[in-house]
Amino acid sequence: MEPALEMEFTAHFARRGGEAAARAAAAAVTGVIEAPAWFLASLLDVGRRVSRCLLARTAADVCRIVLTADRGGLALAGTDDTRITLHGDPGNGATGLPLLGVVDGLHVHRGAQGHVWVVWRGPWAPATDAQDER
Repeated sequence: MEPALEMEFTAHFARRGGEAAARAAAAAVTGVIEAPAWFLASLLDVGRRVSRCLLARTAADVCRIVLTADRGGLALAGTDDTRITLHGDPGNGATGLPLLGVVDGLHVHRGAQGHVWVVWRGPWAPATDAQDER
């Protein structure tokens, strides 16, 4: 069996739960990958930043956190679009959406239907070898 080349995990959360619900969703999607504790902790921090940025920009009742992993790295996105995947088919995925701006290293996009996407991308490799010592 061939190893997976790309995976996507999604967790929906109700806006009424605010940041607590978003944190639980981020923990659910990051919990599916095997990685060192320091890596998961930093990914959860990104999840908090993404969800905070999203919640400040949408009034949608339901939002979601999307974790996409491929050979090049990871993408963690928060969105009020509960239908479209992050990468998906050309023209249908969120990766081609216009960039509204960059907030604290997070890319904020808006889709044609008015949906908000807040996206972080990062490599699999640690920034420094010091991470191995933890």
